[in-house]
Amino acid sequence: MPRRILSIWLARLSVDRWRRASTPEADSAPTALILETAHGPRITAANDAGLAAGARAGMLLADARALCPDLAAVPGDPAGDLACLEKLALWAQRWGPWSALDPPDGLLVDVTGAAHLFGGEERLLKDVAAAFAQRGLTARAALAPTAGAAWALSHYGRGSAIIPPLQGRGTTEGGG
Repeated sequence: MPRRILSIWLARLSVDRWRRASTPEADSAPTALILETAHGPRITAANDAGLAAGARAGMLLADARALCPDLAAVPGDPAGDLACLEKLALWAQRWGPWSALDPPDGLLVDVTGAAHLFGGEERLLKDVAAAFAQRGLTARAALAPTAGAAWALSHYGRGSAIIPPLQGRGTTEGGG
């Protein structure tokens, strides 16, 4: 049976966690999550209003405030993000027998032989998207024969994507 790996990218995990813990009004104001660095506070993520105002991950807070003086700064929580990701990795085993962390914002799940339980691979991806959306988390998922290919598709593909199983020479399934 050809190997099938599901990559789930939670590109906005920090902001999604902050949003769930804050009031709806707080999310409407330009806000950036920050971490203290040797050169001053640095942005790790921003909500939609913050992004629209010019705040970007990696930017110094002072530079972002030059673009948007009203930008609110909230301490980021990388340890909380990792703890959340660990819980999600266990929960993601609903789609396959094992899962692994892909820090800081991703998961890998081996779904080999499990897609038929969801009505096929497309429906499995729809189930993944719906399950994360129900929890208030933005997720992009992809299926591929290798973790690297699935990761690349989830990060750089358009929407949810599927690479068909490998066939023939050079694969573990076809010998070579």
